[in-house]
Amino acid sequence: MNAKQLMFLLVALAPLSIPAQAAELTLRQALAQCQQQQDTASRLHCYDQLASTAQQPEQNTTRQFAENPQGANLPETTKAYEAEFGRQTQRPEEQLERIYATVTAVRQDARGHRVISFDNGQVWRQNSVEHYPVEEGQVHFIRRAALGSFMLGNDNNNRTTRVRRVN
Repeated sequence: MNAKQLMFLLVALAPLSIPAQAAELTLRQALAQCQQQQDTASRLHCYDQLASTAQQPEQNTTRQFAENPQGANLPETTKAYEAEFGRQTQRPEEQLERIYATVTAVRQDARGHRVISFDNGQVWRQNSVEHYPVEEGQVHFIRRAALGSFMLGNDNNNRTTRVRRVN
């Protein structure tokens, strides 16, 4: 039997060599058991088995908003994050990437920038005086952009404009 055949045999039989009580071991004990494996392929296989049992699916809040733009039936924690969207006091792991809201009022300030109020109580100001079509009753999104800035957009067109939260 050559070295390749021996290696294949060891890798194929490695799952059978793990005792049935391995599921009851703590993670630390299971890691120690894998570390004691002399053969590198067997050790790697043992670590891979541990990793596959520890994986859990992640929750994608951005996808939740894309599927449900009005925010209905969302968990209370997500609604709390939406209320704070645009403020810099949140920790990075708690920040949403995008929110959807309905425009309730549009006005211009003294410098010609549009000030847009949304149904969630947030007020955002356009950073430039470029024309961006926004009317009351439309649903728009605000997403994070580079360097802490935010972009206002609409799913119905391909245009966005940079905005800053006023309140």
